[in-house]
Amino acid sequence: PAELQHFRSLFPITERCVYFNHAGTGPMSIPARDAIRQCMDVYSHQAEFYPDDYFALVQAARAKVATLLNADASEIAFTHNTSEGIYISLMNISLQAGDTLLVMSEVFPAVRYVVENDFPQVDKKYVSFSGRDPVEVVRRNLQKSLKAVVIDHVQFLSGETIDLIALSRFTKEQNVFLIVDGIQGIGALDYDARATDVDFLACGAAKWLFGPSGAGFLYINSRNFDHLGTQHTGWLGAGWKGFSDIKEDLPLYPDARKYEMGTRNIMGIQALSANIDILLEYGMQRVQRRIADLKARLRNFLENSEYDIMTPSQGLQSGIISMRSSSDMERLYAYLKRSRIVVSLRNGYLRFSPHFYNTGAEVDEVIDTLRRFSY
Repeated sequence: PAELQHFRSLFPITERCVYFNHAGTGPMSIPARDAIRQCMDVYSHQAEFYPDDYFALVQAARAKVATLLNADASEIAFTHNTSEGIYISLMNISLQAGDTLLVMSEVFPAVRYVVENDFPQVDKKYVSFSGRDPVEVVRRNLQKSLKAVVIDHVQFLSGETIDLIALSRFTKEQNVFLIVDGIQGIGALDYDARATDVDFLACGAAKWLFGPSGAGFLYINSRNFDHLGTQHTGWLGAGWKGFSDIKEDLPLYPDARKYEMGTRNIMGIQALSANIDILLEYGMQRVQRRIADLKARLRNFLENSEYDIMTPSQGLQSGIISMRSSSDMERLYAYLKRSRIVVSLRNGYLRFSPHFYNTGAEVDEVIDTLRRFSY
């Protein structure tokens, strides 16, 4: 359709390959590239943004992230990546020696390394959520010392999606924080912060939001504003309007913005903002449906072939489907790469992750290439 062709034209990578690796790294769009170039022109011609322009750009970008999540702009702090968002969340819930964190054992290392190394005074309990009712998992592991549950919204390899609505309702009843790594869901799923009602959701731009790396955001539920610490704050966490008079310190923002320590990655933020425009123009409900349709088309072939599919067929479908066979997956991965089909090889599985601008014809090309492969 002409409409889809318009969106495909925004991604030059479509001219070079079949790109089914958005769970790895999202390709940069032309609008994002142009946004970065505009920032570079400002830096090269006048060295810095004028304060009014700078703060207007940040405010507009923050509003777009909030629109994407169905959140309030005051609930959004810009970060550099998912790890930083997880760190800020944990730093500000007043963890004490003897407190316990319940951590999804299947979390991506971005979460695990932060949890394990940055909070030595806290007890950590790793529990599998895979294929289980998340509420029951937490219920079975409740204890007085439990302070927070830390999970992935979408598991990076299996693509399994956690039911956040039921889980957040339960954790709220138990006065336990729910901290979510959202990077494999945001941009692929129609996420609603009001409906899910989690306490924190950290997300980097580098995957389903088409990048760039080094940009991201943290959603903080406004109900927590009055109960959080002021760790990881800095001077740009205050409401400066300009820099001509900095003799007196301004108070920190009373919301998520106070966790932006200093100079922001404005080029990354502007590129992210341009990419969000693309998603909002197409519509996140349509994005989610289209990804699910493309994935179902591929799954139908895999289920009728001799592949072991790791990804659950039930429940809310993420953009990920991972499979393997009894043959050498590295050889198959290399064959796909030579055939200009880009996927990920993770833990012995091939992970396919199409986005909304991909086509049924590209799925068919993947299927034909898998059929041609000689084991």
